[in-house]
Amino acid sequence: MILGYAEQPSPRAGDTATLRVATSAERFRIDVYRCGDRLERVYRTGWLPGADAPLHLPWHDWGGANTGLRGEPLTPWQAYPLEVGRQWRPGVYVAVLVEEGADDAPPQTPDAREGTALFVVRSAPGTRKRAPILYKLPLLTYHAYDLAGGAPYDAATQTGQWCFYNVPRAREVPIPFPGALGLHRPGGGTGATPYDVFNTDPFDPTPRQTYVHWDAAMVGWLERSGYDVEYCTDVDLHREGVALLAPHRVLVSAGHDEYWSDAMRAAVEGYIADGGNLAFFSGNTCWWRVVFADETTFERLHFWHEPDTPGAPENTMLGVSFRNGGERDRDDFPVPVGYRVQHADHWVYAGTGLADGDVFGENHYIVGYECDGAEFDRADLEAGRPVVPTGTDSTPCDFTILGIGDCRASGWGFGNGAATMGLFTRPGGGTVFTASTTDWARVLGTGDPAVERITANVLDRLGAPPT
Repeated sequence: MILGYAEQPSPRAGDTATLRVATSAERFRIDVYRCGDRLERVYRTGWLPGADAPLHLPWHDWGGANTGLRGEPLTPWQAYPLEVGRQWRPGVYVAVLVEEGADDAPPQTPDAREGTALFVVRSAPGTRKRAPILYKLPLLTYHAYDLAGGAPYDAATQTGQWCFYNVPRAREVPIPFPGALGLHRPGGGTGATPYDVFNTDPFDPTPRQTYVHWDAAMVGWLERSGYDVEYCTDVDLHREGVALLAPHRVLVSAGHDEYWSDAMRAAVEGYIADGGNLAFFSGNTCWWRVVFADETTFERLHFWHEPDTPGAPENTMLGVSFRNGGERDRDDFPVPVGYRVQHADHWVYAGTGLADGDVFGENHYIVGYECDGAEFDRADLEAGRPVVPTGTDSTPCDFTILGIGDCRASGWGFGNGAATMGLFTRPGGGTVFTASTTDWARVLGTGDPAVERITANVLDRLGAPPT
């Protein structure tokens, strides 16, 4: 077995990154692939000396010396410098760790349970005109579900790994869990098993909380379609704030973007106020509020919308919330849910041929596995009238609901029980679009013509230079 991770989740072209690797093999090499419309190998090292090391605890920096549950010393994982080529294009990259004597076939996918490490390459300062689109990977969400290369924690043997979703009770572990997870460990998007790997998507068996499931579909479509894109992670957004966003016209997120810090929200809200745009092709977005204990460790505090806590509900930034959408607990998906169109004359629908009352995405189950919604009067929905937000859940009253995915008709949903695709514009001129479902990117990858046209309309409009 070989496991590894990148200490710098987003080095710049020309920088030196550090990979930390643990392997029982005497030698291994690193093959680096760029993940666009296809995997393109850009670099291969020679054979490197292997060094084994134990799994550390979930909140540790695995590149340091730590202490295990029973007081045993945990040796640091070996560091291997990786020269990031100055000619490497901005994008998502995966380092494939190949043990000597292992199958030498090139990977067909960036997904793996071991032997891979994901990172983003950003442009070197001053080397190119800034792309209109900045795509953000949800690194915090990847790690929130990450078992970091180990089996799930077993209380009987007091062995295994845990994350925010299988935290052992205090009496089950010799030392208290501090409530934090580290970024310096395997599995930030690939190279380990997420906690909910058992919850298989019937339309795509790749694990949901990994890069390959949603983000790879969105990134592949963007690159096939010829969009000029820079890439970052939410850790970059947390650390650099609005300065990261300012050179770009639109910030794009897809899939499952669940974990947000105060600094991330402050940056995005400042960006919108200054005329920047947001396009969320995601669901369950900005659900948990997190805080960083240090540069590489973050804690989960509470839901953003909870009363008597710092921070405004997520609706004020997004227009929607998971608490009025829903989650499919069952994976047989007995009844498909699509979006019923309203305001078909809106620019978002231009070129789709859709009319009010039409439904799109239903055949591909576009609403799910988790979706967000704005509260509205369901009597209007049942009477076939256009629905508008009530605003009682903090959704801005100028949020235009363009599509409704009625989850209750299919026997599921929270609160208002409907996904609401839509958008609104802030006084500073910034527009926020939300697809309000995690599975938008999955359906986009199928070539659904309405979903493709809507996505292009949003990116072309929000990514255009200001007039």
